[in-house]
Amino acid sequence: MADTADLVVVGYGAAGAAAALTAARAGASVVVLEKQPRDRHTPSTRMSGGLVMGVTDVTAATEYLDRCAGGMVPREVSARWAARASGVLDWLAGIGLRTSVIGGAEHPELPGAEGIEVAQPGQARFRLDAAAGAGTQLYEALTAAVAGTSVAVRWSAPAARLVRDDDGRVTGVALGDGSVVRARHGVVLACGGYEFDEALKLDHLRAYPMEFYGNPGNTGDGVRMAQDVGADLWHMNQMVGRGIGSFPLAEGGRLNVIIGLDPPGYVITDGTGTRFAEESQQARLLHGFYFELLTIDAATGRHPRIPCYWFFDERRRQAGPLTYPHLGAGAVGLYTWSPDNAAEIERGWIARGATVAEAAAAAGVGDPAAAEATVAAYNAACAAGADPLGRPADTLVPLDRPPFYCVPLYPGGSNTTGGPRRNADSQVLHVFGHPVPGLYAAGELGQASGLLYPADGSNLSEALCFGQIAAECALAG
Repeated sequence: MADTADLVVVGYGAAGAAAALTAARAGASVVVLEKQPRDRHTPSTRMSGGLVMGVTDVTAATEYLDRCAGGMVPREVSARWAARASGVLDWLAGIGLRTSVIGGAEHPELPGAEGIEVAQPGQARFRLDAAAGAGTQLYEALTAAVAGTSVAVRWSAPAARLVRDDDGRVTGVALGDGSVVRARHGVVLACGGYEFDEALKLDHLRAYPMEFYGNPGNTGDGVRMAQDVGADLWHMNQMVGRGIGSFPLAEGGRLNVIIGLDPPGYVITDGTGTRFAEESQQARLLHGFYFELLTIDAATGRHPRIPCYWFFDERRRQAGPLTYPHLGAGAVGLYTWSPDNAAEIERGWIARGATVAEAAAAAGVGDPAAAEATVAAYNAACAAGADPLGRPADTLVPLDRPPFYCVPLYPGGSNTTGGPRRNADSQVLHVFGHPVPGLYAAGELGQASGLLYPADGSNLSEALCFGQIAAECALAG
């Protein structure tokens, strides 16, 4: 195989595929380096729900993305994203993937939200009974399109370091085996975040522990390679967050999964058994509930809501698996969750009790009696039709069908978003502000989003848009 190409792409998810496909269509030679083997490739794209954020009004969407960034991303970068996202759904159609619009901005109260749309291939958003994921459909469409070009994908090819010439230009990638693949025009880092690097998470994220259900191969490789050539970093404290399930595996490690609270009949407490926020935002798979979990008790130096505890009854247990089998680990064959949750109860991941207090004690809640009183107060609120924490009335379903269950939840989510700082051309920027010549990035690695997650599908939109931009600008440079 060639050891020199016009463009070298590190990582083969949505961003890497978009960069490779764009360059190949422009007549460039492309090598993609993917550290995972072909038969155990678990990109976050494939594990995702397949939603993609599009834009119907570039001016409005620029304002909205800028507001969501919270000052962490220059406006011109948000404007570039909005402009490219206005055509991203057509771009997907061009590779044979038809989508349908299913929603809009996550923060409709912000200016410009009307310029955002969310689309998805295949079935409706997240369903407990879904047989196959739209993320799989998206991944298969992207890889099929790449396979129809001259792009060379090298599997089991972990990138180790970036190679530079005497002028400091990035000219290639050194692999773990010591070999080097040279790049005539540039290198695109599209190798994901640092969800599975404990040291980076402890040093940079807003609380610890944080658990993630995205690609277990995302171990911060791109962060370290970029730092090694002088790259600046941005919003390393940011991530796409919510409460998730994290369970110990007998063979070592943990299984992290997205959690489906619905159908209604749920209560979430802190470690003392006390409710602290209205839970429907977590049930709707929005991202604000994550911020509720970050509270610090200054007297103890601990996070009293890590973990928090989800209570439900037999009604929810019988409704279906507590996670979405076609997302995350289930989508890539890392774990198959049982349809009735029985296997997970047997494993001890789901605590059970004849009373709420028994379930709370089994799960490790500090004050099981307080948890029982909390659920009783919630049930009374259901009977009254008004929740003191503001839960919508249509979600107020009591927990009154024993046995009762309790599951710890941790702050986490699909991915981190921090990484090497970039400009609107996807160029990686040096700590002194100038572009690192020959180096580009796209996707989760230094994602162009900041404080608030703009909309379902923002991750994939950003990856597809800046993957294209990175390839175009590298070839033009």
